Amino acid sequence: MPSIPSGNEKNVPIGAICAAPTSSEGTTNSTNGSVPQPRQPTNLQGLLRFAMEANKEDGHNEQQLLPMDEERKKFLESALKSMTINVVEVLQQQITKLMKVDTIKEGDDVTEYLEALETILDYIDNIDIANDFHKIGGFLVLKPCLNSINPAVRAGGCALIAELSQNNPYCQNIILDNDFVPILLHILNTDANDQVGVKCLYALSAISRDNTDGFSQLIRYGGFNIFMRTLQKEDDRFRIKTAFLLGYLCRSQPDLKSRLIFLEIIPILISLISEERKPSTEHLLSLLLSLVEDNATALLECKNPQYNFKETLQNYIAQIENKEECREEEEYCKRLLHMIFA
Repeated sequence: MPSIPSGNEKNVPIGAICAAPTSSEGTTNSTNGSVPQPRQPTNLQGLLRFAMEANKEDGHNEQQLLPMDEERKKFLESALKSMTINVVEVLQQQITKLMKVDTIKEGDDVTEYLEALETILDYIDNIDIANDFHKIGGFLVLKPCLNSINPAVRAGGCALIAELSQNNPYCQNIILDNDFVPILLHILNTDANDQVGVKCLYALSAISRDNTDGFSQLIRYGGFNIFMRTLQKEDDRFRIKTAFLLGYLCRSQPDLKSRLIFLEIIPILISLISEERKPSTEHLLSLLLSLVEDNATALLECKNPQYNFKETLQNYIAQIENKEECREEEEYCKRLLHMIFA
């Protein structure tokens, strides 16, 4: 795979390392004469002590309580300690492994790197942990992963960006400030591996939905021209993800409709809908419906006799009518018929 140019560092350093946040906990004693509550636990050992103290206040169990001998106490504390996971430490271990990802050669065993990527993915769906991943320098491994000679590692790098960016403005802005959008669009447009492309599209979707700067960067770097091509790929996953993203953006950014119509998306969608029904067809119909709503140009384009779109919709309805699993598709078709041809 051709080398991907590195982005320029901007507002927020990609490898910012911050000290772990500190917090102070106080205890609040009751002022109404009731028994003060035990201090809230901050670890599993504290939780054990908290439970024991709480049980002492239960009069029904008082006679059943027996002193815990030292051996049993040590056993329980050891068991609880072994169950405790230091997430930051785990993430740092995976980052250290992935720092060597640029040494991978053709044919090398990449199991260690893929396991590191999977381990990180297991944790960063939590927004706070995703933010911590940046603060301990985790974003430094992203571009080397995207630039890897191994497609599974490239796909894993895209998946990391997608998960980090999902509904997370903090990580989205760092991704945007460090020029990942043009890199991802380059991958989407040139990488021959479909799994890499699908994960890349997922990442771009996570970055740009509900983020005006992300949307603007898609325009600036020609993203929508590339989406016209991914929409027509044979792998149905591309069609589903592209149609979902474009439909979402059309609803949140109505001015996008004119740009897509200029890029001749209407004949592309009609052609795809006219093909044999696939899982993507529902998403294509939904996207077309978003385009024609409150848009006279799109309505006029759909009426073009050369597309024979009215008959296509009628035939499609006849094919899926009264099938429970196709109710939404049927509704989309009927709404399109009414809006365009009524």
